[in-house]
Amino acid sequence: MELSEEEFRLLRDFIHERFGLFFDDGQRSSMRSRLEGRLASLDLLSFEDYYHYLRFGPQRAEELDRMISHLTNNETYFFREAPQLQVFADPILRDLKERKAARDDRTLRVLSAGCSSGEEVHTLGMIVHDSGQFFWGWDVQVHGMDVDAAAVEKARRGVYFHNSFRSLSPVLIDRHFVRQAVGMQVRDGIRRLARLRQGNLMDAASYEGLAPLDAVFCRNVLIYFSDAAILKAARLFHEALAPGGYLFLGHAESLSRITDLFTPIRFQGAIVYQKAPA
Repeated sequence: MELSEEEFRLLRDFIHERFGLFFDDGQRSSMRSRLEGRLASLDLLSFEDYYHYLRFGPQRAEELDRMISHLTNNETYFFREAPQLQVFADPILRDLKERKAARDDRTLRVLSAGCSSGEEVHTLGMIVHDSGQFFWGWDVQVHGMDVDAAAVEKARRGVYFHNSFRSLSPVLIDRHFVRQAVGMQVRDGIRRLARLRQGNLMDAASYEGLAPLDAVFCRNVLIYFSDAAILKAARLFHEALAPGGYLFLGHAESLSRITDLFTPIRFQGAIVYQKAPA
């Protein structure tokens, strides 16, 4: 089924407005191949019909969920981009602990925005747990948010297979996973730290109840966004973060051309963005 230039622009602009994902002119065939199966499932005859279904169809909310799972890239694994994670483990967690102890605040709130199937959420939980700094009366929550409902459900189950373990040492596997009949499941102690929700990181309502966050991880998500969408997401992160909170982006992502809301801090192997302290 052909995707005309006009149909491509209608769908591209709609998807960009709703989710921040941006398809440039060279990605028309990619969009067609990803979505043509949805037209067949709905017995629609053209991509224009599909656009109108997404806008006005009686089950458009359900179809938006199905559509976005075909457009997003859920490639991820445990302890991805280790240099950043080492910076989070120390010195960031140490700084957060010291600042919170000074004001008798025993909460830690971290968000993985665009968490996919949950490997990053559970990785962050393992790092906080293994730091040994947040026991004895600390309330720790590691939130995960993703627009793909199927990915969020997989994160809730916490069962993973060999491809997710490519950067994980046998020691960490033994410490944090239980072997199942099929796959390996994250141990209950780490899973209890996770709070998972379906949500659109471009929608302010999706952050309800999360603020104030101490750290936000949004890695390898904004590379698919336009500059305008990155700015909108950065503003939402800034609003959700506590004063002095930290934002982690992927190594190929930067806010330098986009906004000065955050102060970039250089560490060995990583750049971290910080919201101004109160």
